[in-house]
Amino acid sequence: MASVTASACTAEGAPRPTPEPEVTVAVWGGDQDAKTYQQRVDLASERVSGVNVKLLHIAGDYGSTIQKMMAEGNPPDIIEVNESVHTYSSKNQLLPLNTFAESKKLDLVARFGERAAHSYDREGKTWALPDRTGPMVLYYNKDLFDKDGVAYPTADWKWPDFLAAAQKLTVKDGEKTMRYGFAAGDWWPWWMAFMLQNGGRILDDAGKPVINSPENVKAMQFYADLVHKHHVAPSKKDYEALKVSSPDQLFAQGNAAMIMTGFWNIAALKEAPQVRWGISPLFKNTKQATIAFQSGLAITKSSKRPELAFDVLDFLTSAEGQKPIATNGQDAPANREVQDSEDFLRPAWAISDVDMSAFKQSAEFAFTPPMTPQWGDMQKAFGTIIGEICDGVVTPKDGLAAAQRSLENLGK
Repeated sequence: MASVTASACTAEGAPRPTPEPEVTVAVWGGDQDAKTYQQRVDLASERVSGVNVKLLHIAGDYGSTIQKMMAEGNPPDIIEVNESVHTYSSKNQLLPLNTFAESKKLDLVARFGERAAHSYDREGKTWALPDRTGPMVLYYNKDLFDKDGVAYPTADWKWPDFLAAAQKLTVKDGEKTMRYGFAAGDWWPWWMAFMLQNGGRILDDAGKPVINSPENVKAMQFYADLVHKHHVAPSKKDYEALKVSSPDQLFAQGNAAMIMTGFWNIAALKEAPQVRWGISPLFKNTKQATIAFQSGLAITKSSKRPELAFDVLDFLTSAEGQKPIATNGQDAPANREVQDSEDFLRPAWAISDVDMSAFKQSAEFAFTPPMTPQWGDMQKAFGTIIGEICDGVVTPKDGLAAAQRSLENLGK
């Protein structure tokens, strides 16, 4: 009995294990995003020594929630960012990652590619590492192309090739359009891609507005003509009459032969098995270009464990840390090794034989939107005006001149 008592006392008096320090990762998104991120942070807890990684999934107003936590002095260690990254970096709310990467001899270009590796740079510093990078590609309906005898699109297509295909794939019954060859609208990634393809830009290297350029006027004229001259794409009124809100819906119904969209549309097409579809890099005019829909991971300035946070960040962007993005079909991973893997190119969840390499090909010429602290204000400044161009209310020449003035006024 005495020995039992002594043993019990020893057990009760033994020091408890010191809990591992915690690193919190904040992200946005839906249930699928939360599921994938949870798998990844669980892996990080297992693989990164001496840390417990906790996921904070914010389903509501992500930006306001993060800013509130920062104001209260208790932000997450790692936050998900996108083109708004410099809203944070310009307020000294993030840590530059260059020193951490150098100390670990992490080759960002080898991991992400030249363009993606520097997509979150500002003033010579790297403020986030790429995490997901799904460039916009061209989805096309194979059955409609086959039926009308149109060759499938390739990266070699130029604007005249694209227009000729859209015209042949458009079907009318008198004045009524039964099927559109193409569908888009006034969302900035669509029209901005055309500007980039014609050698245009929104800001120059000094950060000054250059939206009113001959290259952009020509691009917007071609884009608007798809609706109002060639009638191969629906107008805003057409969408309303069809009772659909997006090109993705038209495509899933078989009422649009081509659309420009991102990786997320794959999930929607799982619910439309009647559509036999493929993807291709976008066409070009004077240059090859598309828009990249990226999200990255950054370390907050107030993180109490920045070195551990970078260890976690390093793992989450490694091949092992990014694999669940591919296997779950969440998005296109930023890690080039995973982009080349069977998990991404021939995923188990695939419902058809689709060439997923189109995403990697497109990443080589994908442009991110202007990542300036004023990006949100810029969208408001030109949003209405671009909408009027797309609606045929104003000419591209007059509309872009007005957009130029609006952007210039932001700096006053």
